[in-house]
Amino acid sequence: MKIKKIFVLLACSMMGLYLCSCGKNITEEKDEAIDEATEISVEEEVVDADEDSSEEEDTVNYIDDVVNADLNANDYTHVVSATNEINDDFTLVSFVVDLDNDGAEEAFVLEAYWDENNNTALTEDSTFDTTRIWFVDEKGDGTELHDFAEDGPVSIHETLQLITIGDNSYVFVSAYGQMAAYDQTVIYTEKYNAITNATDLPCYGSKYFVDGDVVWYKEMYGMQIDREDDLPLIDSGLTMGHCFIPYHLYLDDSDNTFKLYGAKEISLEEAEEITGLDFSDILSDATEYEFILRDNNELDVNIATACEPSFNDDGESYEFICYSYFLQDNGQWESDDYIEGYYLIDPVEFTNVWGFLQ
Repeated sequence: MKIKKIFVLLACSMMGLYLCSCGKNITEEKDEAIDEATEISVEEEVVDADEDSSEEEDTVNYIDDVVNADLNANDYTHVVSATNEINDDFTLVSFVVDLDNDGAEEAFVLEAYWDENNNTALTEDSTFDTTRIWFVDEKGDGTELHDFAEDGPVSIHETLQLITIGDNSYVFVSAYGQMAAYDQTVIYTEKYNAITNATDLPCYGSKYFVDGDVVWYKEMYGMQIDREDDLPLIDSGLTMGHCFIPYHLYLDDSDNTFKLYGAKEISLEEAEEITGLDFSDILSDATEYEFILRDNNELDVNIATACEPSFNDDGESYEFICYSYFLQDNGQWESDDYIEGYYLIDPVEFTNVWGFLQ
């Protein structure tokens, strides 16, 4: 099930409000990621009037909601405290959910530092300094979770995104590493009556449900790379510029797992033929470039431009920017402004890496 286009339907006497998925810059997507609970109708392309009217459209409903932290003791925190030693400096915080939507609730329980006497109001921007996390199922059995990077405490947000698609719900446990400064998100659901990570991705990087897809912001340093000795550019340690590169994932309903869209490198000529666009303007100063076509009708363009080195005075150095073009409902390909850094065909296994980087 590849969810590609969103239509928010609000019953009005005069008109409907229509939204479509398009290329967005990072700031807009991250700001819009957690909204009020909204029931969405996700549809495949609208069939034109002159097309076969017997062709049925595939419609999938989802609910975009949030779950808030509960600081009060409850049955779930009692399960954890009864089987684990909790330091007096910490409190147990719970997020109560129903991941399999069977009417019986479960909960995530955090061992977190929270000063109840500091008179700080609990808001959606609050975070809990968390050392351990458990999942307590509807039978009252607790399981400690180890999906976050085990290099120290993480700060988990008070408000978590909760997405319901069909019979399953997915909670986005978002955190920030304290020992290493990076965002982390693990997407949890229930499968075969067991808690499971709903992606094959590492915990690193923010993940949000946006416009029908999960967007994973992979963090790296890649705005500028100086060549280090005779190493390939991708292996150089002489890098600078903290990048947040967005990758889209779809829900594979065969196993209720979010997966990266397939991708392949294509030539400039193929990109021009597919999109009908002229890329000469954005490539005018390029030293090298790469076009990546993804299965969600996204075309990424990596551009490397020679520049003055930052670390190696006598070596070569390159700055990297990238554009993302998305196919719109009107058949046109459109892109917002570029972002700094570069895309990979496979950002997890690093297969089929851009030849210029090797």
